Amino acid sequence: MKLKLASKVEIKTSPGKGMGVFATDNILEGEIIEECHLITLNIPLLEPSEILSDYRFLYPISGEHVEHVIPSGYGCIYNHNDNNNAFWRDHPRYKLFQFIAKKNITIGEEICTYYGGEEYWSERNYIKKL
Repeated sequence: MKLKLASKVEIKTSPGKGMGVFATDNILEGEIIEECHLITLNIPLLEPSEILSDYRFLYPISGEHVEHVIPSGYGCIYNHNDNNNAFWRDHPRYKLFQFIAKKNITIGEEICTYYGGEEYWSERNYIKKL
């Protein structure tokens, strides 16, 4: 198996958001930006937990969730935007997330995904949504 590494992006300061992922080259709609291995967290799905609550993902994202995971690579650094230009999906064969361009992304543009709607943000009222 050969992973798609994040070769067209860099990490830098995102105003008001801490760090973020930015394009260093043009990225085309549908292009895989990065594939991230997943690290399983030993946290029960239905019990509240503070462990890495702002960085963990449910896996798989499609179908019935079976566990909490942390994506490697830049997976935890993509910021939220309601008008996101990227999304993530389960790899069709391996336990990975693929981060994919939802639309064309230009050099210097921040790459953002969509974390979720009001339920997501109401559970994290300590975070300022930008």
